[in-house]
Amino acid sequence: MSKRLIIIYLAVMAFAVTLRAQEPADTLRPVVEIEFRDTVSNAYLDTVRIDNRLQLNDYSMIGVNYGIGTAKTTFNPPKTQGSLTIPAYYGITFTKYGKFFGYMPYFGIQIGLFKGTDGYCFKPNDEGEYNVTVEGATKVVYDFVEVPMVAQFHIDSRNFKLIADGGMYIGYRYKIHREGNFQYPDLMDKFTDYEYKWDYGFKVAAGVGLVFSPFELHFKLNMRYGLGDLYRADYASKEYYRFATPFDLIFTVGLHYQISLRSGKTKSQIKEQARRIVYEGEN
Repeated sequence: MSKRLIIIYLAVMAFAVTLRAQEPADTLRPVVEIEFRDTVSNAYLDTVRIDNRLQLNDYSMIGVNYGIGTAKTTFNPPKTQGSLTIPAYYGITFTKYGKFFGYMPYFGIQIGLFKGTDGYCFKPNDEGEYNVTVEGATKVVYDFVEVPMVAQFHIDSRNFKLIADGGMYIGYRYKIHREGNFQYPDLMDKFTDYEYKWDYGFKVAAGVGLVFSPFELHFKLNMRYGLGDLYRADYASKEYYRFATPFDLIFTVGLHYQISLRSGKTKSQIKEQARRIVYEGEN
């Protein structure tokens, strides 16, 4: 091939490249296409796992709670009684979740302040007479405040959780109302000197929660079992003791607000991660 033909050929190639460069970017096609099918097989892709599990933080909540239920009293000697309706049981709670042994995010501690009612009532017979009373009273209602302190076990998904509580409470009965022919008419709405105002006992609960961060809606069935008596055991006889302790079942609904982040990295964690990246880069 002569030099003139070579020069013409190179000129034509240069002109073609110039025209190619002037085409719109979306019309350009790569000269070399890399095939990944040989290097990344379907079998390999099947083994790839993306960790999409919920990673819970150690977070806190504050909540408001409302409930209704039934109250009974455990008597010894036993007394036949009806169920006394608890019209309102409400309060506030603070919940702190943490990891057991540093890696098991199923536990928390909850403390609260509640106000409610309990007591007992007896049913009349077919003739309308009461065969069972407490010193002539056929119905007794207490108003109380209490501070429950419970441990909470929880299993979470992104928008749902199972809840179980267990712990103690301490309460104070500040008001009383009686119905019937109480033997001390001037004490129908007052405590006698043999009745106890302080109360304490067990409190357990189980329920479910709906989670829409930063809010959580909890539905729980609570049981209060008192260990403190309503009155002094020997008030009527030094030989035959009488015991009476509260036993309540209460269904509650609680709306909780997450004070701190439930999952994901917090701002402080992001800053710490950025600091490590910068320092590692400097090193």
